[in-house]
Formats: sequence, structure tokens, C-alpha cells
Amino acid sequence: MFQGFYNLTSGMLTQTRKLNVISNNMANVTTPGFKSDTFTQRSFQDELMYRTGNLYKNDPQPIGTMNWKVVADGNVTNYSGGGFSTTVSPLDTCIIGDGFFQVKTADGMVYTRDGSFSLDDEGYLYLSGLGRVQGESGDIKLSSDQITIDADGSIVDSDQGTIVGKLKLVDFADYAAQLTKAPGNAFTATGQTRQAQASVRQNALEDSNVDAISEMTDMMTSQRALQSAAQVLSMYDKLAAKIVEIGPA
Repeated sequence: MFQGFYNLTSGMLTQTRKLNVISNNMANVTTPGFKSDTFTQRSFQDELMYRTGNLYKNDPQPIGTMNWKVVADGNVTNYSGGGFSTTVSPLDTCIIGDGFFQVKTADGMVYTRDGSFSLDDEGYLYLSGLGRVQGESGDIKLSSDQITIDADGSIVDSDQGTIVGKLKLVDFADYAAQLTKAPGNAFTATGQTRQAQASVRQNALEDSNVDAISEMTDMMTSQRALQSAAQVLSMYDKLAAKIVEIGPA
């Protein structure tokens, strides 16, 4: 009976972690360029079960495996695109295709699909909460937000008609192996970057790829599993208390 304590507790912990992932997805339904995560789990301590006879037990036959616990395995990020919405800000930029913007932070380079740019106090193209957006030649300095951004990422000063910079779009050979989620709706990366085969669109932002209906369904399922495990665990606790009260025969 006491094995049930371990089974139910591991199930409750696993469902709690799953709910944390779902909650984070739901909180970022409207975050530009956000990529949702899917929580994965696995069985733990698989054991091979045997069948033996009632009288003769010298020839056991394997009948399958049984696992005692379900534990967290990790999160899998969905990198698929989420469509885009038009905006009125000339600095808002959306990537069409595969690739990422490169942003320089205090801790190094990060990569994001969030193109809700602004200008910092010194006039550099900036992504709030992260740092300066990188161009082909480094930081991009603008005299104003009166610009035109071409499909290839070239930034043209509308007043002077000159190119003042070009957005650097990078891509990776293996997202799952090279990218790790970082704070601020961004990713850190290992390995070499490559030139992204993508274009950009001005006055637009990529939508989050979170499916709110699917997330809500998963949330209700996890909540019910968590509540059921908690109720059964309470029953186990009461039975254990009764055993202590009765004592040995």
C-alpha cells in the first residue's frame, strides 16, 4: 500500500510542473514572437513482471513491465510561426520565414522573433528589456523613427533617403540542439549561426504561436489529475493512520 504514496506524490509533482508550463504559455498569448513549450514526461523505474505457477515456481514467464512513477522529462519548444498583425509603429518589424533578430545584451548575444523595437536614449534601435538590435555592422543608430524598412532588412532614413543600417537576421541548423530559452522572450545559442533565408515586413509583429484553446483544455485535464491524486493520497493517509491506531495483532 505504501508504494502508493510515492506513485501519487510523483504524479502530483509532475502535474504541478505541467501546469506551470501551461500557465507560462497562457501568460504569453499576446507576446509578439513568443514560442510555446510543451511539457513532456516519462516513466521511472520500469520493472519486469513475471508469472509463476501456484505449485511449481521454477519456470517463471515474463508478462511485461510495470512502472511505479511518472516524472518530468523536460520542455519541448514549438518554433512554428504564429502569423502576424499589422501595427502603426514604423519600428515594428516581423520576420517572414525562418530566422531570428540578433540583440546585444549585457550578458552577450541573444536571439528573438520579437520585433517590437524602439529607440533608446542615444538613438539606437532597441528591444525593451533586452538591449540593442544588431545590424550587419553592429548597433544601428537612427536620427528619428521616420524610416522605411525594406524586405531585405535595409533601413532607409525617410528624410534623407539614405540607408542607415541593415538588420542582421540569423538562423540555426538545429533549433532543438542549439537554442535555449532565456528571459525576455529570447534564446541563447551555441554553435555557429548562419544567414537567414527570410525577409522582413515593416509595421507588423509576429503573433505568439500559443493555441489558447488547446492550452486551456490541457490545463483542465492536469488540474483534474492533480485533484484526483490529492484525494486518493488523503485516503492513503487516513488508512495509514488507522493501521497505526489498530497496531499489530
